[in-house]
Amino acid sequence: MSGSAGSPSDRSVLVTGIADEASLALSVATALQRAGVSLVCAGLGPTPHRGAASEAAQRHLAAAFETFSKTVATALGARTPALALDASLDASIDDLARTLRERGVRLDGLVHAIAFDRTIRRGEAKPLLDVTRDEFLDCMGVSAYSLLALVRALLAHDVLARGAAVVALSYLGAERVMFHPYRNVGVAKAALERIARELAVEVGRSHGIRVNVVRFSPWSQSRAGGAIPGLDAAVAHCAEAAPLGNASPAALASEVVHLLQPDLGITGEVRHVDGGYSVLA
Repeated sequence: MSGSAGSPSDRSVLVTGIADEASLALSVATALQRAGVSLVCAGLGPTPHRGAASEAAQRHLAAAFETFSKTVATALGARTPALALDASLDASIDDLARTLRERGVRLDGLVHAIAFDRTIRRGEAKPLLDVTRDEFLDCMGVSAYSLLALVRALLAHDVLARGAAVVALSYLGAERVMFHPYRNVGVAKAALERIARELAVEVGRSHGIRVNVVRFSPWSQSRAGGAIPGLDAAVAHCAEAAPLGNASPAALASEVVHLLQPDLGITGEVRHVDGGYSVLA
């Protein structure tokens, strides 16, 4: 599976962050596949680098990987590679890049759709003053630093092609204090966007790689979104307040596919696919 800047069928994209059939990353992957792009998917799963994990944690990772793998096979076809990735561990990220290199994969694109926040549980979110150092760093590591770590590992293993494109998914809560709790992960998303801008300059100059971010409307149907308290109310509010109503996952996917096109002179951007809600005061 080799990538190039030619026709869509010649191009390969790594999509991260698919958890189940309601994942926004799956909408993106489906649109990419429809456009003729070859896919590799990476999702949460067991890794040999977490040997000290409890039995409960190991069961959670195994169950997450099973759901991810079945979702990919059902929605994208059994031949679509579905690889385990623990984005909290550099060794797991390096394993993913090494595996892709050994399989002869040459990527023209990367979709970063990964986030994790232990301070949101069972419909409740901790006030920021109650967030522990470990909770903060865990959220920051997976939700933000993993973008940097993935790009670095893919380049180190010569998997990410010159002229490739990277797109990360974010939310308006990276910039504003939302009326629903988005506290700790909002800080991490702000860091994600800042990392994307820095990378746009560094890898743009060194490898001709573009890095952009897309902020989407509030979305409560995914597993992650459904855990955020008050998000259903935010969806309803934004649907009414936004000039065009809330954007659909298909609209998000269309913008990501656009930003992953070759030879597009756009980088370092934070784009909004939210029906215009972001322009409101």
